[in-house]
This record gives sequence, C-alpha cells and structure tokens, in this order.
Amino acid sequence: MNTDVFADWMRRQGYRVVRTESSYWYNAAPGVFQAFPYHWVITPTHSEIQDLLVRNRIAAVRYSTPFDFPGGVVSYHIVLREPYSLDQLKAQARNGVKAGLSRFKIEQIPFERLATEGWVLQQDTLDRQDRLRSMTQTQWESLCRTASDLEGFEAWAASSEGELAAAVIVARLQSTFSVPYAMSHRKFLAEHVNNALFFAVSKELLQRKGIDDLFFTVQSLDAPANVDEFKFRMGLQYKFIRQRVDFHPLFNPFASPLVHKVARGLAQLDSSNPLFAKAEGMLRFHLEGRKPIEEQVWPERLRSERLLLAPPLRTFSKVKNVQITSASPFDLLALVELHAASFPQGEHILAELGKPFLLAAHRWFVSTPGNHVLTARQGDRIVGFTTFSERPYNLPLLRACWRELIKGCLRHPGTAFNAELLMRLGWGLVQKFRGRDSEQVAQIAFTAVDKDFQGQGIGRALKAASIKVCQERGLVAVVTGVHRQNLRAKQLNEQAGFVEVPSLGNRRLFYLRLDLGKPGEAP
Repeated sequence: MNTDVFADWMRRQGYRVVRTESSYWYNAAPGVFQAFPYHWVITPTHSEIQDLLVRNRIAAVRYSTPFDFPGGVVSYHIVLREPYSLDQLKAQARNGVKAGLSRFKIEQIPFERLATEGWVLQQDTLDRQDRLRSMTQTQWESLCRTASDLEGFEAWAASSEGELAAAVIVARLQSTFSVPYAMSHRKFLAEHVNNALFFAVSKELLQRKGIDDLFFTVQSLDAPANVDEFKFRMGLQYKFIRQRVDFHPLFNPFASPLVHKVARGLAQLDSSNPLFAKAEGMLRFHLEGRKPIEEQVWPERLRSERLLLAPPLRTFSKVKNVQITSASPFDLLALVELHAASFPQGEHILAELGKPFLLAAHRWFVSTPGNHVLTARQGDRIVGFTTFSERPYNLPLLRACWRELIKGCLRHPGTAFNAELLMRLGWGLVQKFRGRDSEQVAQIAFTAVDKDFQGQGIGRALKAASIKVCQERGLVAVVTGVHRQNLRAKQLNEQAGFVEVPSLGNRRLFYLRLDLGKPGEAP
C-alpha cells in the first residue's frame, strides 16, 4: 500500500486531508492538524509550515522530526524490528505470552466483525485511559468499514469461545506495518490476552517479505504516562525523535506559560474532556520544545539515555556510593531543584528571584568558560553541588541574566530593594572599578547538599575537589561568602583551611579566603 491509500482511508472517515511537500496532514482535532503516516520523520521548512497554517486557516500543527532537528520536544516512536522471539522477553512477559497463547485463538478477522463486535473492546480501552469521550461508536464503525476494501489494511483479534477479547488494526505502508489502533477488554487482561495478541501478530507481520519494521505509536499528548509501559515490557523499542507543535502566527503570542497554566487547570477540572486534554498537551509540547534539549523534562523512558549525549564527566572522588564529578548541561534542572530546596526563605536572594532566574544563573555557570560546577551524584541523582568562578562573578552573572532578573523583581517586587541584591550589585561595581575582577582569585558562588545526605562528608569532598580545580587553573586563592547564621558552613570552610577576612565581611556575610600554593602543591 502506498500513502495515497492511507490518505484515502482518512478522507473516507470524514477527515480533511492536506498534502504538502514533506507530508500529509489531517484535522486530528478542531483547528489542529497532525502529520501522517505517523511513522514518518519529516523536516519541513519554516515556509512550508507557515503556508500550511495560513493558507488552510489552521491553529496548530503537530509532527515528528529527527532528533537533531532544531526545536521540538524530546520524544519517541515505539517500533519493533527483527530479531524478535520469546527468548528476548523477560520471564514475566514470556510466561504471559505462553499463557495467553494457550488460552486465546489469534486470527485475522473481517473488518465488518471488528466494526460490530470490536466497539466493546475499544470503548473499554478508552474508559481505562480516561479518554472515553474521544470517540463515538459511529466513528468506530466508520473507521473499520472504510478500511475493509483498501489494500494493505488488516484486522487481527484474540478470541475466547467465539468472543472477541482483544484486537488490532494494522496497515502496510511500503516496508513498514503501522498499528493505528489496539484495543482489549479488561475482563481478559489477567489472562494475558494482550501478551498473546501482540506477540503473535508481531511475529507474523515481521516475517512478511519486504517488511523492515513495525510502528506502534508516537508518544501521546494526552494519554497517561504509563500507557506505553506494556509495549516496552513486550520487547518493543523506542526510537529517538523530536515532536514539534507549531502555532499559526496569530495564535503564537498566546502560546505562553500563563495560557498553558489555564489549559492545565481546565484539563484537571474535566479530565475526560479530549479537547481540554489535547489543548494542554499541545501547549506543553510547544513550550517544552522551545527549550534546549538539556533543559527539557524528558520522558521517563528516555531519561537514562541523557548522559550518553552529554560530554564525558570528570570524576574527582567517591564518598560511599556518591561520586564527585563535573557537571553537564543535562544537570541544569536537577541543580535548580536542589538549589531552590536547599535555602530557607529569605536567606538567599537569588533563590527568591524564582526558578527561571536560577535556571538562567546555573546555565551561565555551566556554559561560560572560567566557571565551574561540581556535583555529587548517587547514580543519576544530583545530591549536592558547588559552583565557583575564576573571577568575581556577581556583575557578570546579573548582566547575563538581566531579563530573568527583571522578571523576578516584577514577580516579587520586594526583591528589587533587597539589601543582599543591592550589595551584590555594589560589590561587583567596586571590584570592577578597582580592577579586582582581573585578580586570579576564585569565588565560590553556591554550595548545597541534599538534606537527606548531609553529615556524610559530601560537602568536604566537594570543597576538596573545587580547591583541586583552582590549583590546576593556577589561581592564587579561593574566596567564599557564608551567611552569618550558617555557622556550620563557616566551620566546614575553616576545616578546609579557609580563614576569615573581617575587612571583606558585612552584617549579613562572613568572607573567608584560602591562599593556594603553586599548581600541584597543597595549599
């Protein structure tokens, strides 16, 4: 079957289909078009998308792009390729397949039978996913009957004593079988009907001549996060992609965090409303897709893969099961969360400016030459960090983050007159005027350890690693500021050899200094 046949199926169901240079598109929701065939990974130009939106009066479009395509939220396709056998499955899934195959009959069925008997399965599946209002029985019967005479479409089912227990619709497009619909009834789930049907049909289709792979789904906008877990347990694989959601130029200014917050509230109030759910999902994907991939919230299934894309980390030491390492851009969100949680309200002005400012600040430290961020890691969890610069950092930091600084002050007006913020600005200007910003003295900016990991020597290990880096960089000293009420931090620094410098202190902060020896020597 070619893609024109699939497009004909969509038209028969009443969808409006548009063809552009890179793909086909259909109205998946009011004002929203989605690219198809779903397994295509496309690279449309900006002008193609804008022309599609404006010419056809479309509010937004959604499509899959390659992982290295600019923009778009990190996402996945679920696929399956040969080899595929029972031996590749974990014991639980393997036993489920065997049990299901002994209980159910797997066979190809006519679409007319699926239209009449399959609605009970589809309805029950949508109900379990809290998406019951996304399809009617009439729509279900139409999509089944319109596929009955089209080349490449097949319906498969698992039955028990003549009753349908689960079913799938598959469509062949060149060398790929796509699975646009899969459904089952909850009363058969404990008997492993899905295991049996998925395995048997997948084996059958992969053995067809000219078939390279099976495509099951793209990450959903509105389905529960665990909706794909069964597929992964059955040995299906994920393929890295990025999903893009682009809005019409007239609507783009309204695709904002505030509007998304409203959409999220509406979706929570009426969780079964497909319009609210999809609107929330479209806005979420669009806003997340505008961020660098290092700052996006990755799907849980892909999170373990992030470090494979990050630069190699340098390891300094180990404290029990916690490693002291360099940081990567993929650590930014974890650093911000730990930073925000580690400082009491009113103690740290930068935290009071809000998480957007903290994100910009940590981004500046991680990405700017001459700055250093060291982390304490337990597996892929950040449980501590220290951040320092090879030069006075207050003025360069505030200058680099001025947009977030202004927004933070507008959100929290009292911070604009906070003594610590004014002191940081004034201290930075004094240092610059005196030429102190060129002195080879490192300044420690932030240090935090998760409260559940305090008292285990992690702070001392971070301090020792930062001193080592400063020595390697040929710096002559390290300076740190400590709030006067934080006597524990002051003691930790003094144990590392820091000495208080009263002339630098003020009513809020102690300043301590550690003079370093030559590179390679102990301080």
